[in-house]
Amino acid sequence: MEGPAVDIVMTNSNVSTVLFICTGNTCRSPMAEVMARYLTRSINNWSFRSAGLFASPGAPASSGAQEVIKEKGLDLSSHRARLMDGALLEESDWVIPMTRGHEQLLLETYSFPPERVRTLMSFSPSGPADVSDPFGGHTETYRGVRDQIESALSDLILAVIQPSG
Repeated sequence: MEGPAVDIVMTNSNVSTVLFICTGNTCRSPMAEVMARYLTRSINNWSFRSAGLFASPGAPASSGAQEVIKEKGLDLSSHRARLMDGALLEESDWVIPMTRGHEQLLLETYSFPPERVRTLMSFSPSGPADVSDPFGGHTETYRGVRDQIESALSDLILAVIQPSG
C-alpha cells in the first residue's frame, strides 16, 4: 500500500491516549479498548480508543466479541467500527496494533514516532508475537483471544500506564 506519509504530532494534553489497532475494528481492538478502560478505571489521565486499518465505519462489534466481553461484565453493544486515519493518530500518544503486519503498515503509511508504536504482545514476556483474528470463529476462539488480550494488557499497564498514572 503506497501513499503519502502523514506527519503526526504528539498530543500535549494532560490525558495520554492509547489507540488499539486491528483489521476491522470489530473484534480485537474493541475488546482491548473496553478491557483497558476497565482495568485502568482507578488510574487518572488515560484514554483508550480503537480503530481498524480496513474497517467498515459504523459496523457493530462482532457477536462473538460481544458475547465473550459480556462474560467479563463489560459491554460492546454500542461499539461502532472506526476507520484508522491520521486524525486518530494525532490524538494518540501510543499506538498498539494487534499484529506485526499492522505495525509495519502503520509505520510505512504514517509519520508517527516508531518508539510509540508497539504490538500488544510485545509487552508480554511470553506467547505468540501476534493476536490472531477470531473473526468468524467459534466462541472458544474469541474467548482465547480475549484472555490473550487481557493478559497482555496487564503487561502494557505495568510497562506504560502504571508508572505515570
